[in-house]
Amino acid sequence: MIMRILLLQPNYGILGKRTWKLIPYNLGILQASLTFRYETEIFDPNFKNLSEKEIRAKIREFSPEIVGITSFSTEYIKEIEFHAALIKAEVPDALVILGGVYPTVLPEQSLDDKNIDFCVLGEGEHRLPKLLAAIEAEIHFSDIDGIAYRCDGKKIIQPLKHFINDLDSVPFPHYNPLKIKDYGCYINKYSHTIIPRQIPAAVTMSSRGCPYKCVFCAGHTVSGDKVRMRSAKNILKEIDELYNVHGIREIIFLDDHFLFSRKRAIEIMEGLISRNYNLTWKCVNVAIFSLSEEVMDLMRKSGCYQLTVSIESGDQQVLKEIIRKPVNLEKAALTVKRALEMGFEVISNFVFGFPGETWEQIRRTIQFAEDLDFSMVNFHIATPLPKTSLMNTCIEQGLVDPSEELRGYTQAVINTSEFSSMETQILRAFEWDRINFKSHEKKELIARMEGISLFELEEWRMRTRHNLGSTINWKE
Repeated sequence: MIMRILLLQPNYGILGKRTWKLIPYNLGILQASLTFRYETEIFDPNFKNLSEKEIRAKIREFSPEIVGITSFSTEYIKEIEFHAALIKAEVPDALVILGGVYPTVLPEQSLDDKNIDFCVLGEGEHRLPKLLAAIEAEIHFSDIDGIAYRCDGKKIIQPLKHFINDLDSVPFPHYNPLKIKDYGCYINKYSHTIIPRQIPAAVTMSSRGCPYKCVFCAGHTVSGDKVRMRSAKNILKEIDELYNVHGIREIIFLDDHFLFSRKRAIEIMEGLISRNYNLTWKCVNVAIFSLSEEVMDLMRKSGCYQLTVSIESGDQQVLKEIIRKPVNLEKAALTVKRALEMGFEVISNFVFGFPGETWEQIRRTIQFAEDLDFSMVNFHIATPLPKTSLMNTCIEQGLVDPSEELRGYTQAVINTSEFSSMETQILRAFEWDRINFKSHEKKELIARMEGISLFELEEWRMRTRHNLGSTINWKE
């Protein structure tokens, strides 16, 4: 019988990469889903940057029968493999179960690692308990969708078929033995979307899924193309608990599409206004086409101070025919202007370097970003990620070798007759610098948003120019 389960967030910086120190929200929900039957504990060596020796000592001390590892990005595959090997070295009989983004988009590759016994694809709140029950009962796993494992030396991938429709049935996260305030008071420098204006802050997710199919995104694979929402009542109940029990003073929503239902969003905001908690809040991303005057007015009144939008391109043809995102640039420009007038900090993400995009279209994106005078702009290089249509296009056109290791999210890999990867990398770094830091006032604003001093900002600019925007092996 399974008794002890360790839920592990890897130290994503252990091999030298930059990391983000957010509370493991998904593991908190998994723990809440398992505590009714098992002795569980969350272990997060990422937050305190624990060494290999310290990680090994904790695993030996807890002596788990099951270790569940989470992964939030395919950027950290080597880090996942490092921890899986370490676990097997310390507790050889423990079963290692990998969940999150990596096994969901690359289940076969995940099973290439002999230290991984099972993979849970998609949402784990229901699948993991079913898998554990089947392991305990020593019965076959064929009735469980969204898992991967080996049988007689063969890889078995049972496709992901179901997502959770009733998100109100998912419990609020338990973080034992982590202290939510420790995370809530930590400032992730250079990461404006998760830097709060008030501390302590907490993260939550009010919906899952995205109906849009941008070519560079695998969100439809990870969380489905149907938006599933928690009710406003359920969200407000969690906020009440965070505020009254844990002393939280800011909420950061991790949703793909918080404003998918305007009615529900209005109910949440009106609930915050009526509580008069003096909370601040924001979303890591909001759809520009969901922002009306009424919605933005309620956002301001209920404590929202920052809008991060992903307009993606300043060329309408690129948006429609290449990226396939339903953004109207004329309307977007009006919305941005009004949001700035209302006092919001407005940050926008742009992506360029796609197959089929011309150099002039890329320049139009740069010009559009400059003309709107955002609080800050981020330029990203089109990166062919697993299970995206961009990856499929790049493979079909011979632009990438799918067998090669993904080189990272800030290093260009696409070369076309219109541009080279080096050109897009240089353009990204230097235009980001030119547009964002053209006045002392902009420097002060961005330094505050990024949680850094003006001295650190100048070092950041220089490092970005010298490294052409690469954050790989970036030591904090």
